[in-house]
Amino acid sequence: MLTVAFIAAGASLPPPVQAAAVSAADPTGCETVDELSGYLPLYELNVPRAAYWRGGAGVPYAVNRSVGPDNKPSTSYLDRVAYCLDTVTAAGEHEWAYASFDAFTNNPRLLGVPSTTTARRVTGLTTWGSNVKHVERADGGYIEFWPGTYRATASPSVPTGDSTAYDFSDTSRGNGSGYGSMQVHNTADRETVLALNGWSHSRGRYLDIGTGNQKTGHPDWTFSQSGRRLSSATLKVYVKPAAPNATRCEQTVGELADYRLLYDAEIPRTAAAWAHGVPYTVDNSASIRAPISRVAYCLDGMYGPTPAWAYASMNTWTQDPKALGVPMSATVRRTVADLTVRGSAVRPSDHSTGYLELWPNRYGPGLPPSAPSGGSATKWDIVDTPRPATGQIPGAGGYGSFQVHDLTHRQTVLAVNGWAHTPQTRVSAGVGTAPVGQPDWTFAENAGRWTAPHLRVYVKPAGVDIVTGPTNAQLYPRDRATNTAAVAVRSHVTDPDVTALHMNVYRAGALVSTQRVQAEEWCTMSALITAERASYTVEVWAQRPSGTTLVRRATDIVAGDVYVIEGQSNAVAAGAGYAGTASSTDQSPWVRTFGYDSEDPARSVLDRNWYRATGEGSEGTHTSVRGAIGQLGMRLGQDLADQTGVPVAILNGAHGGKPSTFFQRSDNAPTDPATNYGRLLGRVVDGGLAGAVRAVIWYQGEADNGQNGRPTAARHNANVRSLLADWRTDFTGLEHVYVVQIRKHCGAVRSAAVQEVQRRLATVAGTSVMTTMGLDGHDGCHYTYRSGYRQLADWLSLAIRRDLHGARPATPADPPNPLRAVWEDPAHNRIRIDLTDATQTLRCDAGSKADFTLNGTTVKVADVGCGTGRVSLALTGRVTGPVSLTYAGHPGRATASATPATAWLVNASGMGLLAFDRLPIG
Repeated sequence: MLTVAFIAAGASLPPPVQAAAVSAADPTGCETVDELSGYLPLYELNVPRAAYWRGGAGVPYAVNRSVGPDNKPSTSYLDRVAYCLDTVTAAGEHEWAYASFDAFTNNPRLLGVPSTTTARRVTGLTTWGSNVKHVERADGGYIEFWPGTYRATASPSVPTGDSTAYDFSDTSRGNGSGYGSMQVHNTADRETVLALNGWSHSRGRYLDIGTGNQKTGHPDWTFSQSGRRLSSATLKVYVKPAAPNATRCEQTVGELADYRLLYDAEIPRTAAAWAHGVPYTVDNSASIRAPISRVAYCLDGMYGPTPAWAYASMNTWTQDPKALGVPMSATVRRTVADLTVRGSAVRPSDHSTGYLELWPNRYGPGLPPSAPSGGSATKWDIVDTPRPATGQIPGAGGYGSFQVHDLTHRQTVLAVNGWAHTPQTRVSAGVGTAPVGQPDWTFAENAGRWTAPHLRVYVKPAGVDIVTGPTNAQLYPRDRATNTAAVAVRSHVTDPDVTALHMNVYRAGALVSTQRVQAEEWCTMSALITAERASYTVEVWAQRPSGTTLVRRATDIVAGDVYVIEGQSNAVAAGAGYAGTASSTDQSPWVRTFGYDSEDPARSVLDRNWYRATGEGSEGTHTSVRGAIGQLGMRLGQDLADQTGVPVAILNGAHGGKPSTFFQRSDNAPTDPATNYGRLLGRVVDGGLAGAVRAVIWYQGEADNGQNGRPTAARHNANVRSLLADWRTDFTGLEHVYVVQIRKHCGAVRSAAVQEVQRRLATVAGTSVMTTMGLDGHDGCHYTYRSGYRQLADWLSLAIRRDLHGARPATPADPPNPLRAVWEDPAHNRIRIDLTDATQTLRCDAGSKADFTLNGTTVKVADVGCGTGRVSLALTGRVTGPVSLTYAGHPGRATASATPATAWLVNASGMGLLAFDRLPIG
């Protein structure tokens, strides 16, 4: 980016101050933020020292891509938005700040210098900068965008603000001109990330421009007029387009394997499309045979920039399939039993009481006689009253309600309204309780914000319940002696008309086995499938005198091996927040996962579905991506499946920023979902995988820095050894644990002490230590994909294939590990480090000498030499007295402003020498 000198805003201003010792070609620090590779530039503003943009109008952007050639706002759906403020002082000091978060709007005009007021929390905050705290996908994001004046009074949205100072929580006095605020905050750390204020105040006044908290005066730079001290400033705004695919209920609700699709309708933008009945894209009402035991409704699609979906299943109230669709004349207003709720914006629940409001009528918010409790008499919500029909054809006095509610938790699950009104009426549709307006989405008129929204109706045939059986995308652990797995189906038959059950197994669409059993109250069938890169389909049919009925159809089933990943954010390896290059190119259909990695116990235990795995995805919240195992897990799974020909399941239970105490087992309740250990173990047990986990990959330790009550290196040692024992108790088939040694920095005050503890874990039976030295894509804490997580995964795969699959790799599968250090000469001028594997030949980069420290002397390492089974160090002088040697490794980009030259000692696989601390010299 070119640094552009300030533009004088009026003749009364002093001339601009020239930058001292700053090249016009100096890059802004934001250009070093990896995640920006997925963003598009939206605005660029060369900020004047002083300016007057009354009410945020007439901002002189150097780049403005908020409108298209037709001068209309862009309508692209957005995933995230990012802001960069880059400043240079008159003395040549370069300061910058970067903030990205989930997009709160799809209107690009609301993302630049504000002309309207937006004060709100934002999710998924990531920050970088020269003087701001680095966080990734964190809570606590808050923006204060307004053109008007404001008070220091803390906002009700962030009540922790200081009402005596202007900071991360102030209160706007409304729109219009007056002062102007464009601020991004990290409220969790009480920090202003970047601020541009005062541009709507008066002509000739210097602007308030700053990154991080102002050290004196108001933290958010209000009234600072800091523009007078700057030589240049640039504000850039970027956007990341949303992924085009919506999450569908079929991908997230396992019980749908027992349901048959009855209707599928695309929701229109206006009522005109349904004026003469619903044009279902799928209508199976003529082929669905009674009896029906349950009915399910699903609404899904992209809402704005994000996938949105809601699912509700319940005991059926009718055996007429025609009565289960969108009602053009009938009125269904009733409670339903045994409600199951899942979705992106709903509270998940089982065995709740539901309430249906399905009619083409108009309706009011009043409560009908004998109404269930929980409804409001003044708002359109979970209980309303339909008005009498007036001819009741669409557009003739009707409005239309298709709503499913959860009375137990007083929430709307899904709603489609307005489809029976006049043709020009804009349809309303929503999942969960509406955050604004009427709770049940009445009058929302928001169908235009959806992309490809569908309303689907499913039914479950009665008479046969599958108690145990396959679901879509399931992986069955293989018997390694036969390389097969048994797919068992246990059924409970309740319909006396059922005379037999059939089980058909298909491989790649071809029938490979079939069996039939006479119907009894309990029936069991089983079939073997091979552990290979091929998927199977299993169908269970019920035979009656009237014909056969499909009971369950589970697709994309495989057999294979199971692995677990645990640890901090580098084990999460979520991608979008940590790495520039996505792992999507290494996506594999032969990598699976089970359950939902959520820190919310309720959401975690209610998701017991199998998924094809994905690498990217946020962690630990209800917005987590279903099937996410992280970039490290995605590449590890793909490489293992490709190299061995055996599909894999990887369960990732990692959680960023947590010390080793967070991951410990509750011995009184090992599967307690209130604990991280319990949530992961619960998924393993419920997936039938407790005896199948072959290896655990553990990458944690950055948070064990001994500060603020966190564990020390000694406590880390005890905690990890405790975990090793607990995993062998609960994962009864566990063969090996791979401990990944942490890198220098990333908040670790004494990283070398923790690194030494981890290095010594290689002496524990069934445990290996993997290095991170040699990975170039390191930002001081996390990694890019290509030269970081992907390479680490390949190293782990090499070791796993050697240890668990009997492979004989051509290059080392273990990193170089010091055995001892000895003096090479009587004068104590040279040190030789012998390796535990004396066959490994190392290559030394000259710059690696700077990463060695001699403790107890001022003598330093002058040169490094490598050979087979050893490393030789030449010293700057003779050493007298006892000393020890520390190698903490190379930090990568320890600061955001510069990347030190690569300096490694690596073996033929590219694995760097393990870090060690205070190794005695014999």
